[in-house]
Amino acid sequence: MEMYLTVEPQAQEKLQRYLDEGKDLLLDFDDGVGSLSNVGTCTLASVFRVIAVDKDAEQKDYNKSLDSNIGAFRYKGYSEMYMDPQMKLVVNPTNKMLSLRGSNSGELTGMVNVEDLSAKV
Repeated sequence: MEMYLTVEPQAQEKLQRYLDEGKDLLLDFDDGVGSLSNVGTCTLASVFRVIAVDKDAEQKDYNKSLDSNIGAFRYKGYSEMYMDPQMKLVVNPTNKMLSLRGSNSGELTGMVNVEDLSAKV
């Protein structure tokens, strides 16, 4: 499945500092799997979040790459089942939070958190 993420200009502004600092971005499906999970165990409350990590960070769980207009995002391959082929990262005008929307599914995650887990926080 050929997937693409469009990061709209206002959303790009929220992520720009991580790009300027040369960090990798992960589109994380926080489902309790992997060392970066906040959940800790499997849950029904699965959401996407963006995680900034150092370029040399070993993240074996993030084994696939998704192209976007601001560069590649790594993600867990099995999380594709929760994604759409064409997705957008936008800023919700009401609460100013990032939102992930799919071309087929509509809103995938209403409030996408951005977390900096690099050593240079």
